[in-house]
Amino acid sequence: MVKKNVRLSVILFLLLIIPNNKCIAGKSKNQQSPIVSLYNSKAQLSINLQGAAIIDFELKANPVNPFSWKLTNQQMPVNNQSGAAFQGHFLCLGRWGAPTAGEMKAGVPHNGQASRDLWTLLSIDKTTFLKMAVKAPLDGVSVERKVSMDKENAVFKVTEKVTNNTSVGRLFNVVQHATIAPPFIDSTTIINSNATQGFLQSMCYPNPAAHEFVWPTAYADSLHTPLDLTRSDSNLSYVSTHIFADSIGWITASSPYNGLLLGYYWKTKDYPWLNLWHQLVDSKLWAKGLEFGTTGIGQSYQDLLRVDTRFHGKNSFFFLDAKETVVKSYVCFLIPIPANFKGVKQLYINNKGIEIVEGDQKETRYVVQHNLILSTN
Repeated sequence: MVKKNVRLSVILFLLLIIPNNKCIAGKSKNQQSPIVSLYNSKAQLSINLQGAAIIDFELKANPVNPFSWKLTNQQMPVNNQSGAAFQGHFLCLGRWGAPTAGEMKAGVPHNGQASRDLWTLLSIDKTTFLKMAVKAPLDGVSVERKVSMDKENAVFKVTEKVTNNTSVGRLFNVVQHATIAPPFIDSTTIINSNATQGFLQSMCYPNPAAHEFVWPTAYADSLHTPLDLTRSDSNLSYVSTHIFADSIGWITASSPYNGLLLGYYWKTKDYPWLNLWHQLVDSKLWAKGLEFGTTGIGQSYQDLLRVDTRFHGKNSFFFLDAKETVVKSYVCFLIPIPANFKGVKQLYINNKGIEIVEGDQKETRYVVQHNLILSTN
């Protein structure tokens, strides 16, 4: 959604900032530090237990952290003044954005309780696996997360099991709010995805198909002024929302200047929507959200049900029944690229791992081997 006011943009779509404290590797169950890390010979991954955000993922040979974005507590919505501030890659659970007026009076924070509260570290196995959990009674759910890091490469998988602890079924949403920021991103950053039809949040309600387009060319306004979503030099702040035609969805952010490519992939039955958030502050690129989840319209459930907001048959919510458990997972990876990298033309997931075809090539140029398999629900 296009927002000129940064605070209002935060209230609706979340954000991140550069942490001042250096991550501490491998903290154990006593939780003396709120930050835990996994690592191998090539990379390190760090998670803040307060809110469970992924706050650092970097190559040891090129320590530029994509997840340096963070809000201060003063920048947070009024009902999120305590607990964790939005940062890095954090989990939106129960809703994407603001609660209803009644929920706010009941104490429910923006994007759900899980991204605010302290998670319990259940176990760390050596340096490449951990298990953590949180109870979010304000949302009526509990979450168990498993994080597995490849033993050799900069690849990790996250599997989250969400359980409705109440005796009442409800409309629900899960969004992975992965936000990247400088110094990883700048005006030369290239965004690629296998996303298809989409719309701009600023023109999506009540009819998301009114000004629909197809990746990678969006419409910046109702006059259908073209907007290239692969580029990061736009002077417009926006959120472009998309669906997928494939069973696997993927998105990459390439930074030729830093010599790094960050990528995600997931099953589209788990996360059928992608929301690409491009945010400027003082005319400079401040954040890009690579947000994949179960919703594509940033409205309350009441508004989503008031009119038919389905887009190509896809709802912006799902039903989580009483005592039901859902399991969803995704894989994230980080690889070095040359300064003349042309972006990702295609990405394949197969028994070799991750295969990447560069924008000006006909055959695979990059192969990332790993043994992490997406979970089945």
